[in-house]
Amino acid sequence: GLEHNERGTPSARASDHHEQLDKRRRKLETFDFGADWGRCDGTGDTALVSFGSASAAADEAAARLAERGTSVRTVALRLLAPLPLAGLERALAGCSRVVVVEQNHGAQLYHYLKGRLNLPLESLAIPGPVPLNPETIAEVVGARQVT
Repeated sequence: GLEHNERGTPSARASDHHEQLDKRRRKLETFDFGADWGRCDGTGDTALVSFGSASAAADEAAARLAERGTSVRTVALRLLAPLPLAGLERALAGCSRVVVVEQNHGAQLYHYLKGRLNLPLESLAIPGPVPLNPETIAEVVGARQVT
């Protein structure tokens, strides 16, 4: 595809394309996102990790679990690549259980995190066109271990 070189001149050269891709990657990898890499709420030794629209359902499930006496922390990722490993590991420190909540069939976030984190993770991947149900999440997380 059409790219531009360092001077901003349009170019179809593969070398310009690679240079610009590398430049964008370096910017992302070296940028300090601070606390904006994600949102962390709550306490407890169980964490619900999510991203996108699944985060609201995970937050509501955590609130319902808290009403039932189970304290759960939530981690809503805002940045997936590059994965903010240091922040995520700090957010999950002390957790004995980490459940990755997502709305898809293949448990994509779970597998991505499993390959990057040295933590025992569980997957709660619920596919379908209907938004995730917080009560379903709360019941599954509160009742038993998920896969």
